[in-house]
Amino acid sequence: MEILRALIATFLFFAGMYFIYLGFNLFSMLCGIACFVIAYFCWPSKVRSTKARENKFLDALECMIELPIELFLWILRVIGRIFKGIAD
Repeated sequence: MEILRALIATFLFFAGMYFIYLGFNLFSMLCGIACFVIAYFCWPSKVRSTKARENKFLDALECMIELPIELFLWILRVIGRIFKGIAD
């Protein structure tokens, strides 16, 4: 089951990259972002699960798939800290 989830997440990640590369119209951007989010939640992550894998290829693929969402969440946290500092 984990292999199927990894394959689906990989396909969605590359589909999201294609939609982002396709152009900067609203539909392409929304489809790309949706593919990234679905791939993030579909991927059987080591961080979110307790199973240990020892496959360097899957670890590298996991980093690639989780990078866009983690980067977006990091930016939101930084902006939140800035506004929290202004409000104090």
